[in-house]
Amino acid sequence: VIIQEIVGQTYSNNRFYPSFSGVLKSINYYPISYMKRTEGVAYLALGFGRTIVDGEKCLRISPKYPSILPQFFSMKSTQENSQNHFYALPLKNQNVSDEDLKLYSLKVSEEDGSLKWLGSVISNEDNNMRDSLLIKGTRVVSFAPILKWETIPFSGIAQEILKIGKKALGCPVEIEFAVNLLDNGKHEFCLLQIKPMVLTGLQKINQK
Repeated sequence: VIIQEIVGQTYSNNRFYPSFSGVLKSINYYPISYMKRTEGVAYLALGFGRTIVDGEKCLRISPKYPSILPQFFSMKSTQENSQNHFYALPLKNQNVSDEDLKLYSLKVSEEDGSLKWLGSVISNEDNNMRDSLLIKGTRVVSFAPILKWETIPFSGIAQEILKIGKKALGCPVEIEFAVNLLDNGKHEFCLLQIKPMVLTGLQKINQK
């Protein structure tokens, strides 16, 4: 039996969820540009990590090159590939289980104040993406405050955790985590689970 703490914070006395969740993997099977397979990959999503586990829209980055975002190569691509809803736990439910998680729109996240840590806007005026929620337009989960302005030093943390995990287990790893971003600046990075990564094409990877 595995007992795992649920990481998150309460919003509007109605919902509970982390600012964002993620999965780190030691092997990046789809490197582009300067990336190498062995440098790893991160999958990031607003709210609970069910978005990632279920294969829904989330942000995929290289921890070493966080500014390279192939999903956002154009405004059309950005709108089509960015996360447009998130999972949270309604607090009216007393029994906690995966089935209790509910989908919410990004509008709810903005009202809760959680989108400000992760969001940008595709402006209605010029169709360009701005890293501010004060502009009218389509909301996008871009992670710009994290990846551009380093609200938390995510890139460094991710690379270090992957290094430690691989050394501890003696093989490539997969790590689940959740982050609470707080107004007082005392942000929380929580490790949830680590396990050996299931590999395919191992021989080719070792040759890189």
